[in-house]
Amino acid sequence: MNSLIALSVSGLFVKYQGNTILKDINFSLGRGEFVGLLGPNGAGKTTLLHTITGFIRSYKGNVQILGKDVKALSSRERAKKISLLPQLVESPFFYSVKDIVLMGRYASSGNKDGNLDWHVDNALRICGILHLKNRAFSRLSGGEKRLVLLARCLCQDSPILLLDEATSSLDIRRKIEVFETLRQEACKNDRTILIVVHDINLASLYLDRLIFIKNGRIIKDGPVKEVLSERNLNDIYETRTRVIEHPEYDRPAVLFLPEKSY
Repeated sequence: MNSLIALSVSGLFVKYQGNTILKDINFSLGRGEFVGLLGPNGAGKTTLLHTITGFIRSYKGNVQILGKDVKALSSRERAKKISLLPQLVESPFFYSVKDIVLMGRYASSGNKDGNLDWHVDNALRICGILHLKNRAFSRLSGGEKRLVLLARCLCQDSPILLLDEATSSLDIRRKIEVFETLRQEACKNDRTILIVVHDINLASLYLDRLIFIKNGRIIKDGPVKEVLSERNLNDIYETRTRVIEHPEYDRPAVLFLPEKSY
């Protein structure tokens, strides 16, 4: 991992309709880090991503992207530095998959890029969905849409990726493929990736650092082996867990222990 700080958040407070959604959020990510953002529903994870990208402008604190205050950047400048895969996207228009992925080149459109098709095809190929290129986006399955939106992020070619539940609606094979792809993007292309994820065991296998957020506060932030403890998980998710050693890899594996088994 490069020691250069790619993303820095300090003293962040965000309010919405009189309620404080995020409370004193502090963390930084280095270039090439692949970090998971985890926590219960409604904890503030999506709000945090939207604040980092500049969609939410009203907040206290400081958010810096590659040393620049996010509020000082234009939308095009932000797009050159950071890309977002949102949790929900619906298109009322008849866009093709190619059209959706091509939107990722918005920030570079002024550069008279003559290789637009190459960028689109390369991103689709990386995500394993080149065969969907000419399909209508609105007619895809939920999982296929997630992969198209991931391809759009990769096509954007920004050094920082924020991914909100990138693997939702995907089957287990596709989830593994996505995590492997992202791991390569971080390691080989030095991209900084912050991914909201609910699958703790996949997070354990592929991520080196996890940030847990609950009730708008960061509860734990650290290496996988340090933060994935039964005590931490029981407190964060209010559900009994058992943490064991993975049978093949030097990583923790999490078992959930409901009150009843059927």
